[in-house]
Amino acid sequence: MYRFAAMTVLLMMMALFHPKAHAEMKVVEADSTYIMGDNDSKVDARRIAMQEVKRKALEIAGTYVAGMTEVKNYQLTKDEIKTYTAGVMETDVESEQMRGTTEHPEIYIKARCTIDTGVLMKLIDRYQDNEDLKEQIESSARENEALRKERDALVQQLAAEKDKTKVEETRKKLDTALAKEETNDETTKVWTNLAYKFHENDESGHDVGQADLDKSARVLERAVRVNPQNARARFLLAVIYQKRGDYAAAENELRMVIQSNPSNPMPHLRLGILERERGRYEEALQEFHFVERIRPHNPMMLFYTGMTMKDVGRCGRAVKYLQRFIKHKRVSNFPRKKEQAMEAIEACGEEGGHQRRTRFR
Repeated sequence: MYRFAAMTVLLMMMALFHPKAHAEMKVVEADSTYIMGDNDSKVDARRIAMQEVKRKALEIAGTYVAGMTEVKNYQLTKDEIKTYTAGVMETDVESEQMRGTTEHPEIYIKARCTIDTGVLMKLIDRYQDNEDLKEQIESSARENEALRKERDALVQQLAAEKDKTKVEETRKKLDTALAKEETNDETTKVWTNLAYKFHENDESGHDVGQADLDKSARVLERAVRVNPQNARARFLLAVIYQKRGDYAAAENELRMVIQSNPSNPMPHLRLGILERERGRYEEALQEFHFVERIRPHNPMMLFYTGMTMKDVGRCGRAVKYLQRFIKHKRVSNFPRKKEQAMEAIEACGEEGGHQRRTRFR
């Protein structure tokens, strides 16, 4: 049984700045007390208490966020709301104390979690409009729950263990489980901030500076070392490597993601974009056609398939894909790509006209 003392969580919905001039900031305060057993280490006890503080804060914040999303008629699950919120929530430890008795010491942590609601709602707007990314948010929620259950089981096992050798083995397993939880939290933040830009090669992607990319890469590389099965971390790493010009490393990460989940269209789309950038047009088209079978109306698949068809001189098919892209309901999100698509269609028309005039001379 999990050995936590009573926890109180207070939701303080405070406007820290004037709402007309700044985004509204909401604050959640949470505290947690972890009662240590004979086999617990202080380090792991603190890490567990910290995870519980964040979990409880998300539970309460989720109630408020649910109300905000209902106003916009979003049909979000509880897990989706928590995952979105976790991506923008900043957590600061306000106090940390050792309590209890010598026989039963306790670690007490009080944290203050701040949420920028303006950033959060923009995030939800973007992700709700993208089926592929929305699926990844749902996957993230399932991963978090599985990791929490793994940690809980190991805590119970550690408390009941009498064999000192097995105690050490269980501690190592618990350390690994906690590291996975912690790096999963870090990955969620990076994913929340960058995935929609990277996945769609978003028009605002130029806003991501080199310093942010380098910092994100360090976080993601640590996540992959801790958990090689972290597909979201590998996906984002691939895009960062591609931006650095390290195509081999990018391809390796994407193929690892595809190997773990062959039916996920996201890494196939990204691999296609990578192959096109390298001049491997036929390989790129194979990836885009794979995405088309799963997501026949994906706007980025339509755009890149059309542009790649033009690259290899198949103007007739290129125009069909690019016209579908231009008519897509989300095309307004990509003004530069719409302009490129229209220019490509015009160029294909001129090329076709030139070929017809030459044939009848």
